[in-house]
Formats: sequence, C-alpha cells, structure tokens
Amino acid sequence: MPPDNDTRDLYLRQLTDPTWRCRVRAPRPRLTPQEQLRLQRLEVQHLVNEIRYTAEALDLARLVVARCHGHWCFAGGNARRHEALQALSRRGLCRSISDLARDLRCSRQAAHRLATALARQGLLSIEPGPTDRRPLYLELTAAGSRALVDAERGAGLCLDVIGGDLRIREMRALGDTLRRIRERAAALRCR
Repeated sequence: MPPDNDTRDLYLRQLTDPTWRCRVRAPRPRLTPQEQLRLQRLEVQHLVNEIRYTAEALDLARLVVARCHGHWCFAGGNARRHEALQALSRRGLCRSISDLARDLRCSRQAAHRLATALARQGLLSIEPGPTDRRPLYLELTAAGSRALVDAERGAGLCLDVIGGDLRIREMRALGDTLRRIRERAAALRCR
C-alpha cells in the first residue's frame, strides 16, 4: 500500500530540517524518481554550502590563531598576495610577470598590479630586463621570505588546533569526497 502524501511530505520535511533528529520519525515511504532527484539536489546544495562556509571559517580561524600568536595570517596581507609570494618562492630565481600570471591563473595586468602592491610593501623587487627593458623580473626579498615563513608558522598552528582531534581516516575520507566533487566540477567545465 503506497503511503499517503502527508506521510511523504513529513518525511521530506524531516530530511531537509536540521532538527529532525529531535522529533519522532515518520515511516520511510518509497520516493518517486522526481522526489529522489529533488532530495539528491538538496543534499548536493547542502554539501556545497558546507564547503563554502568551511573555507570561510578556516580563513577566519587562521586569522584568529595567527593574531593570537603574533604571526602574519597571510604573507602580504591577503590570500591572493600570499599565493603570489608562494609562487615566487617556488620558482627560486628571477621570474617574469607572465610566469606569475600563469601560476596564479590570472591576466598579466592583474599579476602586474599584484606584484606592484607587494613591491610597495617591500616583499619583492621588480627589476627591468637586462637586455630589453620591457619585461619585468620579480624576485622575493628577504622581508618577503620572512613574511612567508611567519605566515606558514601561523598556518601550522592553525592546522594543529583544527585537526587536533580529527582521525586521519576521517580526514582522508573527506579529502577523497572533495576530490571527487572537484573532478566532477572540472568535467562540467570541459563539456
């Protein structure tokens, strides 16, 4: 005997309500394919929102822990500048604006603005090319290296606090799930 619509609606409401565990559960009815698809979409949307909120919470936690211990949160003041300094430190020797833009997956103009802001802070130097004055070469300064080390120390403290009571198996399972989501999202971009 198929369940009535009131039971099905109650069941669907319980699945989408975060406080449903506090209530008496309705009997589990069979869902139609449309309802299963709707439920799947709700769960995926919930997961996407949780990922976004978690990323924001991690950035905020990194900021709080870094401030408590007197470290830089992000070298250069924000995550994008920090990423640029990391890209420069990985390459080692002199680099061009084009290389930085390629590493950061942005335009050369955006990379140039970013490099100029970091140079104003004294975290990198911008020099013209030796033979042709048009290409600009970037090099991490000692202050930039110190800022990166300080930010990484702060990030390590933050990771210790966040991951202190998590099991390695749980973290690996979550990492696998996030990797599969990222791969599926990348497959959609390639269509």
